[in-house]
Amino acid sequence: MKVNMENLSDTQRKLQVVIPAEVVKEERSSIFKEIYRAAKIKGFRPGKAPVNIVEAMYKSEIDSETMQKLLSSTLEEALGEAKVNPINRPEITPAADTIEEGKDFEYTVLFEVLPEIELGQYKELKLKKEKQSVKDEDVELSIQHLREHKAEVKPYEKKKAVKDGDVVIVDFEGSLDGELLKDLKRKDVQFVMGENKMIPEFEEAVMGMKKEEEKEFDITYDDSFPIEEARGKAIHYVLKLKDVLKRTMPKVDDELAKGIGVETLDELKIKIKEDLGHQLEKQAQTKMRRELMDLLVAENPSIEAPASLVEQEAERLVQGVQQNIEQQGAPAMDLSEQQLSEIKDHAVRNVKASLVLGEISRKEGISVSDEDINENLSAIAQQYNMGTDQIRELYEQNNLLEGLEATLAERKVIDFIVENAEIDEVLVEENHVDNKP
Repeated sequence: MKVNMENLSDTQRKLQVVIPAEVVKEERSSIFKEIYRAAKIKGFRPGKAPVNIVEAMYKSEIDSETMQKLLSSTLEEALGEAKVNPINRPEITPAADTIEEGKDFEYTVLFEVLPEIELGQYKELKLKKEKQSVKDEDVELSIQHLREHKAEVKPYEKKKAVKDGDVVIVDFEGSLDGELLKDLKRKDVQFVMGENKMIPEFEEAVMGMKKEEEKEFDITYDDSFPIEEARGKAIHYVLKLKDVLKRTMPKVDDELAKGIGVETLDELKIKIKEDLGHQLEKQAQTKMRRELMDLLVAENPSIEAPASLVEQEAERLVQGVQQNIEQQGAPAMDLSEQQLSEIKDHAVRNVKASLVLGEISRKEGISVSDEDINENLSAIAQQYNMGTDQIRELYEQNNLLEGLEATLAERKVIDFIVENAEIDEVLVEENHVDNKP
């Protein structure tokens, strides 16, 4: 067997494989014998029909099976001879549609490999980390969110017109030119008036309505609206107010604190301040590490991201976006061309950063131990109130352990880079802490 490899790019390879005619003949003879023994020819017992008749009747099947057997039996050997490891499923193309007697059998193989990486700087990088302080207004806002979370909601004794602070439950459907848009039909949508969870035109329409009342109104959306059918269009809505609920929030006192597990309001404020401080630190770390990934990509500009890995990462990111939309209660929708383009760019960046981290891991001998995996599985089990063995079994059944190991490996490499970096803390006046309960 002859194997010739051509480098089409840093990540693309093409193998030309030639199998000698004598090997083809031997393999075809073996396939023919198997088919001959089982061939059913009218007037002859199996294995007793004339060879030329069996050859004529089963030629197409014999040649096809011979080709498949040659491909399956020689591909791994050819890759080994070329000393390459494909990262995607190889694309195999035979030179001819069938086996030709007395001739070599040739085929080509297209696939991708990981690029060779000459690392740029990754030690003593200059990083910036935001330093933020928790302000009194942050604590007060958290207490307000806590009150909203613990608010008592119950129906009014009599029909009341909707006002700010009321909880409303509505059904609505939107149509365009008389045709109902399924992505704009919702039932039992619940929200608090005045919290800007719905667009202003929607809340304005609901304001002042009473239970079981219906209303029709139009909303014109701009070209950025996520539902493509409604972009730049005037949508006609029919809305029914199913219920109006009164929301009564608890007082800001020691009783509120006791409901959180502390004795006094002062203790509650201290606890909230500490929690927000930890959250700000976590956010600062996350932002710094994200910028670190961008810096690593910038330090290694010549890296080519394999198309197959970019495609896989883009699919993962799209799924994440769709899941986030669904978790917010919105219907699934097609992403715009601009959104898909941005996701593709982000996928390329992620793949390049992952390749750099992998090369640093190999160079520095950073690996993930069984103890690292066990500790992480234990933490996940605790989070979901399950046993560690249960979580491990779930990860094994769903082939998730390899992905977990890869994630932990990248995390350890990033920790290594951060430990060897020069970090400049920058004071930030305005923080963006999520102080909801």
